[in-house]
Amino acid sequence: MLEDDYRSMIPYQMGDVFISHSQEETQDMLEEAKKNLQEETDALESIVESIQQVLADLKVQLYAKFGRNINLEADEN
Repeated sequence: MLEDDYRSMIPYQMGDVFISHSQEETQDMLEEAKKNLQEETDALESIVESIQQVLADLKVQLYAKFGRNINLEADEN
């Protein structure tokens, strides 16, 4: 019986170690990790969008002040 329980255990990595859990526990942990990563990704995307908006506003102000005397476009190299 213990051998069957051991075989049904699935290793799940937490940091540098693997901890064996049942399939159901492992799936729950994976879903939670996936949810946390999605939340982190959404937060980072929001930060990127706000930074891009600030850069666009600054670019408009600088072009208004200096006209064609400056080039703020990224090189395509």
